[in-house]
Amino acid sequence: MTIQQFKYVQAVVELKNFEAAAEKCFVTQSTLSTMISRLENEIDIKIFNRKTKPVSITSEGEQLIKRFRIINNEIDSLKNMIQEMKGEIVGEVKIGIIPTIAPYLLPLFLTAFAEKFPKVKIVVREMTTDQIQQELKIRKLDIGILALPLVDEELDELELFTEPFLLYDCTGEKSNEKVALESLNYSKVCLLQEGHCLRTQVQEICELSAKLTTQDVNFEIESGSMDSLLKITKIRKGITIIPHLATLDLREEEKNQLAYFQEPVPVRKVGLVTNKFFVKKKLLNKLYEVILASVKGLIPQVDQQKTIKPLPSNH
Repeated sequence: MTIQQFKYVQAVVELKNFEAAAEKCFVTQSTLSTMISRLENEIDIKIFNRKTKPVSITSEGEQLIKRFRIINNEIDSLKNMIQEMKGEIVGEVKIGIIPTIAPYLLPLFLTAFAEKFPKVKIVVREMTTDQIQQELKIRKLDIGILALPLVDEELDELELFTEPFLLYDCTGEKSNEKVALESLNYSKVCLLQEGHCLRTQVQEICELSAKLTTQDVNFEIESGSMDSLLKITKIRKGITIIPHLATLDLREEEKNQLAYFQEPVPVRKVGLVTNKFFVKKKLLNKLYEVILASVKGLIPQVDQQKTIKPLPSNH
């Protein structure tokens, strides 16, 4: 068995096609197929069913592929560790980021990070918190950017910043005073669709489970987009709760609909998350520094003793 054979297997798993996998691995299809056949003959187990289209994986193959992926990840981690020991910041970093952070934070730091480290290939994907957690655990992702805390024993968390939530009020009843959470008209609250951690956070902040029954809601927003949420809130003359970074690019007319909360202020913590065995520590620290520099002066400071602490993320 060789590492190269494991990589050929992973390419076929990813692309579900021997020809495409061979192109990705820069070998001929016959070479890739022969090497995988030799592996199957050596272990006397069929990994792929070549008679199906697209090619499928046998039940035994599923178990082996999980182990191959771990081995490949460990080899990659060893290479990264050696590079970092030499003081090099090179290679690829795969970042997962939740949709309610991505459009506001990425433009602030991504270009600066890419220019500062031109030898690092950056791959960014928008994903839910649950997807990020799972892919960090199996090493398909290097770093997650999401709301904390997760409280997951397999992952390490590095807090970046705390940002307050604001009220976006389109009821026409807004005053210039700070708003108390208990004074909100919960029947007018608009939320993102199920599966987004921001929806869960807002529900927890407002204790909607106790104050708002399903009979009070006659409208579901089937969108994960913050932009859509704001537009629908405006059309319905409702209210919603949004994080501070999401307010920076609002038009002046929209900013006039914003209101700050009275203490204790609802907040969310944003941070970097990695697998506990993540080895690209220098790269992680540099990313941390660049992000912190990018948000400096943009997020108001809040008294941590006078905030509503975020609960562990569930999505």
